[in-house]
Amino acid sequence: MNAKSIALAITFAAAAIALNAVRIPAIFYPNNYFQISQIPIVVAFLLFGVRIGVLVGVLNLAGGLALFPLGTPGLIVYPMDFVSLLVMFAGLYFASTFITQGVEPGGVPVLKKPVVGLTVGAVAFRGGIMPFIDYGVVNHILIPLILGFQRPEAAIIGLVPVFVLYNVVSALYTIPVAYFVATRVSVYLKIEPCFLRVA
Repeated sequence: MNAKSIALAITFAAAAIALNAVRIPAIFYPNNYFQISQIPIVVAFLLFGVRIGVLVGVLNLAGGLALFPLGTPGLIVYPMDFVSLLVMFAGLYFASTFITQGVEPGGVPVLKKPVVGLTVGAVAFRGGIMPFIDYGVVNHILIPLILGFQRPEAAIIGLVPVFVLYNVVSALYTIPVAYFVATRVSVYLKIEPCFLRVA
C-alpha cells in the first residue's frame, strides 16, 4: 500500500469518527438510531480490502467511544456497530467473489450494476445474522450485564421483526452510497479498487 492509500484510509477513519455525531432516529425502533458513520468505513473496505476496512472500523470504534460517548449504552452501541460492519463485510466479500468470478482485472463483471449484487449480499448477511446477535447477545447478555436490567422474554421476541428491519434498512442505505463514493474516488484518484469492478 502506497502513501496515498494510507492517507486516504486515515481520511476515511477521520470522516467515520466525525460522522458518529450524526444520529438519525429509527422511528420504528425506540431509543435506536441510524448512523452514517459506517459509510466511509465501507468505502475504505471497497477500495482497499479487508485489512484496511477492519482497521478503519477499529479506529472508528475507538474514536466513537472516546469522542462521542453515549454513557453506559455506548459500551453496547459502538461494539455492536463494529460487529454489524464485520457481518456486512462478509456479505460484500461473498457478493464480490460471485460478481467477479472468472473476470479478469478491468473486465466487465457478471452484473451490469455490481452495486445491486453487493447490496443484496450485505442485506442478506446483515439482515440474516445480526437479528440473532441482537436477540441472543445484546438482549440476553450485554444489556443485563452492562445496563443491569433484563427485558421480558416476550418483549425481546416481539422486537425480532424490528431487529430484522433495522439491519436491512441500514445495509440498504449504506452500501449504495458507499459504492457511489468508492467508484468516484477510485476514478478521480486512479486507485484500483480491491472489491469493485467498474465496467
